[in-house]
Amino acid sequence: MRKILCVLVCLGALFGAQPYKILGLVPFGDHNLKIVFNQDIATLKLDEKKLQDGRVFVDIESILAVPKKSFAFKDNSIINVAQNTPKIVRIVLKPTKDYRLHKEAHNLYIRMGEATSALPALETQAIPTSTTKKKIVIDPGHGGKDCGAMGVARVCEKEIVLEVAKYLQTELKKRGYITYMTRDSDKFIDLIDRTKFANDKGADLFISIHANSIPVGRKSPSGIETYFLSTNRSQKALKVAEAENIGDIATMNYFSKQTFLHTINNHRLIASSKLAVDIQSGMVDSVRKKYKNIVDGGVKDGPFWVLAGALMPSVLIEIGYVSHQNEGKLLTTSEYQKLLANGIADGIEDYLDKN
Repeated sequence: MRKILCVLVCLGALFGAQPYKILGLVPFGDHNLKIVFNQDIATLKLDEKKLQDGRVFVDIESILAVPKKSFAFKDNSIINVAQNTPKIVRIVLKPTKDYRLHKEAHNLYIRMGEATSALPALETQAIPTSTTKKKIVIDPGHGGKDCGAMGVARVCEKEIVLEVAKYLQTELKKRGYITYMTRDSDKFIDLIDRTKFANDKGADLFISIHANSIPVGRKSPSGIETYFLSTNRSQKALKVAEAENIGDIATMNYFSKQTFLHTINNHRLIASSKLAVDIQSGMVDSVRKKYKNIVDGGVKDGPFWVLAGALMPSVLIEIGYVSHQNEGKLLTTSEYQKLLANGIADGIEDYLDKN
């Protein structure tokens, strides 16, 4: 019996609770941080010390699996996270007013810079996750008098992309995001007004959804592609942009060459390219769960007017080719549209978690 107990003790030590590891540091809102752990932190002890200079040390017995980082927020509050000793991660808070810590599942939430009276008690406080603070504008391409491309199934592009956009909005709402649609019915919206709508809403992301096509008489390619804004003049980008830039003369005059160039800044271009990569990957992974042969057309950049006025990271998605014999028909099915929408949502979530 004693031998059995010894064996059990040894096994317990060998396979006991794993150490806590910090896998991610995700800022959200104006002055909040989500710290992501490898397991539930309900029993994790937070050793909290307030210093006379206003700083707060929060020591946690865990391992920082990501690089140390400092976060400076709009209200001048600061959060530093670093490995203090081999077993202790130290979080240094420099709040301008007050702060709150909240444990929920695998995450520790820190809210900074709000008056104590404005916050509920720590035990009952429900701090929103990163997704609840993000606003996403979904832009179904074309609409109204503008059919977009007409596919082999004899369905307008405008109808297909509107359905995908609706599924995407439903999926994003489930995940806690704030969403807006530039159109939720069959109506025409000028290119300028699409990004103006996103800017007016203070959107964090602008997602424009389209479907590709090759003129009749040519062998049609297939596959999913995602574009972000640039002055790229490659033959491929120009051909796609030519089809999607159709609008009234006033719009084209508005986006003169100089105006277009001035809309592009390096920071937004880099952010948009990262968003495009994550969305492209999300879509391909989602649709290939059932349709293994879907082509990954990759991420490209080009001169798309619909993205030019956006003040936030923005992408234009070509969800497939309506001109392709098989893919064109597939794009009209609700099952495939939902797979695309879920993939776009996965990509958005992946991007926001990393940025």
